[in-house]
Amino acid sequence: MLDILSYIGEKLNNENIVWGVGASVLLDYYGLIESKPNDIDILVDIKDIHKVEGVFNKIGKKKEKEETKIYSTRYFYEYIVKGIDIDIMAGLVINHITGKFEYNFDQNSIIELQKIKGVEIPFNTLEDWYVIYQLIPNRESRVKLIEDYLISNTIKNPLVLERALENNMPIEIANRIKSILAR
Repeated sequence: MLDILSYIGEKLNNENIVWGVGASVLLDYYGLIESKPNDIDILVDIKDIHKVEGVFNKIGKKKEKEETKIYSTRYFYEYIVKGIDIDIMAGLVINHITGKFEYNFDQNSIIELQKIKGVEIPFNTLEDWYVIYQLIPNRESRVKLIEDYLISNTIKNPLVLERALENNMPIEIANRIKSILAR
């Protein structure tokens, strides 16, 4: 997985694309999950999506998109690169009971650059994925892992959570975010 991540990272970095790794690879990076990730989830600044598509059309095989009622994401692509599933999202929108949550991915969503096999890999914030996982059905175990980590290690990026509160989300999730911010 690290070989593929560094391979992809080098290609995206060479094009000056604003991107970040999230989901299970992010949780694995923080040591929050025991099983190794099956795929790589990459979030991209919407202004760079066409460059990203060009890169992946050269290095991978595009898969057919499966329809889902959970997401209304503007750009969602699935590729296979050297046998690994890569999900690419720009303009991530999660549908929920009271409307739509529009995730604003930009440079502020990248908390850390980690060198992997000599290539700088940008990681999303745990705070972003704390919010995102609450909006996706059946992700409570991941929400709890992140919540416990944030409580034990302090919230590094409170502005990310405050920015999320300005977005449309169910009141229960907003209250949970406010509660963790108040600690």
